Amino acid sequence: MKHIFIVAEIGCNHNGNVKLAKKMVEIAKKCGVDAVKFQTFNSRLLISKYAEKADYQKKATGENESQLDMTKKLELKQEDYIYLKKYAKSLGLKVFSTAFDFESIDFLEKDGQNIWKIPSGEITNLPYLEKISSIEIKNKLIVLSTGMSTNDEIKRAINILQSKKKNRIIILHCNTEYPTPDEDVNISAIQDLKQKFPDYEIGFSDHSIGEIGAIMAVSYGITFIEKHFTLDKNFLGPDHKASATPDELKRLVNSVRRAEIIYGSEMKKVTNSEKKNKKIARKSIIAKKKIKKGEIFSEENIICKRPGNGISPMHWYEIMGKQAEFDFNEDELIKSSYFKNEE
Repeated sequence: MKHIFIVAEIGCNHNGNVKLAKKMVEIAKKCGVDAVKFQTFNSRLLISKYAEKADYQKKATGENESQLDMTKKLELKQEDYIYLKKYAKSLGLKVFSTAFDFESIDFLEKDGQNIWKIPSGEITNLPYLEKISSIEIKNKLIVLSTGMSTNDEIKRAINILQSKKKNRIIILHCNTEYPTPDEDVNISAIQDLKQKFPDYEIGFSDHSIGEIGAIMAVSYGITFIEKHFTLDKNFLGPDHKASATPDELKRLVNSVRRAEIIYGSEMKKVTNSEKKNKKIARKSIIAKKKIKKGEIFSEENIICKRPGNGISPMHWYEIMGKQAEFDFNEDELIKSSYFKNEE
């Protein structure tokens, strides 16, 4: 199975604190992820002063402030992002950021970003999609989240993203509720995306609790997993409670890596580990009692028992009625010049 690219979505869980963000990068590396992701935005360009909070945001941060006021506190300065990017790269991590406005796109493009994550909320933003599509950079990858989207909306977004040049795109199954209730995770939808969009890789942006969703997604042949990450679910902020703690993230990574191995090659075969057990677990044709040379084999004097290194019971009807070529004691493997013993 292809290596699954696992991203720790730091997002805005640093709460605007660069020291906290740096610590999160360090711990994410210890958890074994391939990359960390941030969010880059200018709140004024992202949110109207009249925009309400989502219910999960109200629950996490209260109803007294607006979505705009809440988000202002979560901004990361451009120079801070550059600093964090350099630090993450020094640890051997890939690092990229989701841009939520044109100003942020321009900044990240100038910085040379080649992984462009399109959040679910922008999938119907035509000017935004066109701007991402037009970016010219080597090894460009577009990662498209599809929360709240129909297949028709996904198709239209892809057509826009591919209108100016052929871009590599990974489509992420996603549900935009934080955390996502188990009944709405719908991992089986990954198969639908694979069938509807066979020319594209499929991944999973996981907003569910725990690692079971990600592990199940591996069985559908995904190539990308994104999981929100926090150091403490009790921190003040909109996304912490729906994010994985370091212990949870490490468990997810370890489980996914094991699931990659368990997934295998999509071909049924006898493995090296089990070959040695064939003669122990299978059966052979064996003398049911003492048999004299020249006696006729019948149900009265032969039986099928372990071990499995004699004549296979699949030859039962072929050996029946033949003469014994040797003397056999009870429980002794039957030998015959007509049949080959198993190795």
